[in-house]
Amino acid sequence: MSPPTASPRAVLCKRPRILDLGNHAKVSQILREIAPTAEFSWYSEEVRIVARKWLLLGRQHLRVADSLAPTPKNWRAAVSRCYYAVYSISRCIRYLSRGFVKFDAEDHKLVGDLPDDFPQKDDWSTFLVEMRLDRNIADYEPWDGTRALLVRTPQESVERAKEFLNESKAFLRTRGLGKLNGIHNTVRRG
Repeated sequence: MSPPTASPRAVLCKRPRILDLGNHAKVSQILREIAPTAEFSWYSEEVRIVARKWLLLGRQHLRVADSLAPTPKNWRAAVSRCYYAVYSISRCIRYLSRGFVKFDAEDHKLVGDLPDDFPQKDDWSTFLVEMRLDRNIADYEPWDGTRALLVRTPQESVERAKEFLNESKAFLRTRGLGKLNGIHNTVRRG
């Protein structure tokens, strides 16, 4: 899986070059086979940097969702930001666990594809898929009464997303992200 070719605007984006390699787990395995005595901690750190960026993005989206959720007229934006929060967190987890993520719309279909050893995997996968469905309702259904179609209220989604963030951080620590560079419980609780 390689990222799309760079557009002129993408040149301004400082996307880490490690993403151009495709599956980082496979590349790491090949490097270790080629040079079994070489030190590759620099490579692992580049992988962690990418993962941290997605986790930080998720936290930023969650902060915005948290600020929007209490105001009923902002329900669409709150649900959308909440989905993108959990999607970014899921992307971080999937990147570390699988070695890659897709760089197209198909990746959204994998939002609930958590690793088998993720705590309460089935429950969280269901929540993530439901958030995607709610986001589609919020973003694409302009009809009166649409809000009643949501699986949960925007406030409930935000609270559940906060739980997912905390569960994910604990899981990610077991995958080598350590203290997560200041990503602590910075999203307010209820």
